[in-house]
Amino acid sequence: MIRCMKLEDYPRLISLWSGFPGNAITEADGPEGFSRFLEANGAFCLVAEDRAGISGSVMAGHDTRRGYVYHLAVRSDCQGAGLGRSLMEAVEKSLAEVGIEKIHLFIYTDNPARAFYERIGWVWRNDIGVMSRTLDRGGGRRG
Repeated sequence: MIRCMKLEDYPRLISLWSGFPGNAITEADGPEGFSRFLEANGAFCLVAEDRAGISGSVMAGHDTRRGYVYHLAVRSDCQGAGLGRSLMEAVEKSLAEVGIEKIHLFIYTDNPARAFYERIGWVWRNDIGVMSRTLDRGGGRRG
């Protein structure tokens, strides 16, 4: 069963995400950041459940022009059965329904999940790069 994420899913999601190779958990993934993200993007944040609990997740959001995917994860005993593909199809459909025509995901270049994304139709781009800056919570800059 795939459903929208709920705040009470947080502890189980952090456990799932933390054990995933290539995934980074940051301050933005803390309880407060998780709550804010769900409030703004709840329709695009999904979990899959089975009898053992949460078997997979995907978080996504958009800026009205482009969609962004975060934290696709499938429990190791459920991998290879199409659950990751189903979660991605569901989140892609939900973004398309609100008029988003292109979505991006950020992935470390050495993340083993890259092959999965390529199998389901995502394209590795060499024509763009990502620059980042971490901001202080007070709105200033950090090095």
